[in-house]
Amino acid sequence: MQTHDARDFKGRCSYCNNDVGRDKVKTCGRCRLVRYCSKECQVASWKTHKLRCSPALRESLAKDPEGNALNTALSKWVNYWRDELHNWALWAMDLANNPEDRLVTHCFVIELERRNNPPSQYLYFKMHGGGVETRESFVARLCEIDEPSDETVACVNERRGTDTVQIIVICEGLIRFLWFSLRDGGASLRGRDPALSRALAGDWENDLIEAINTGQRCIL
Repeated sequence: MQTHDARDFKGRCSYCNNDVGRDKVKTCGRCRLVRYCSKECQVASWKTHKLRCSPALRESLAKDPEGNALNTALSKWVNYWRDELHNWALWAMDLANNPEDRLVTHCFVIELERRNNPPSQYLYFKMHGGGVETRESFVARLCEIDEPSDETVACVNERRGTDTVQIIVICEGLIRFLWFSLRDGGASLRGRDPALSRALAGDWENDLIEAINTGQRCIL
């Protein structure tokens, strides 16, 4: 098990999620809320980012200390648990027993809530559920709760190919979108023993809830 480390979420690219360090990312000059490691990532992100790129969002957070604190806490939490979420997303997707386009049509979703008197930023939230959903069903679920923004719908429907996993984290009206690409295009996971893949997919939710709610990370 890995111990808590001082990861810096401000050193991650908002598009590719690579941790390159604060000195190698550039902040969006308009909204000042997202960061990119390269011009290529900034251009690729613009299709969805332009829907909310405005100084008004930063100004509204400045006027809402509680909302700003929750937003910052969620960013730090996601950055700390990122590798753990990557592992469980791969297990949950069960690529060995599903069609080649599984990652195009489906996303990995976890739902959080604030913990009362959290002992640390790593235990600021607890998980109460999650699942693998089609993009269409997830958007429909959001519409049942409240009308999602154009940016949210665009992010849910952003398909980055058969080798890229999308993770969606929901917490009290806030949504975080994470993407990560598989190094070998997913070949090793699709070639995994189907019985093992199915077993991992069947157990992931309870195991992840226990890991997050107890703070016991286990990166394989």
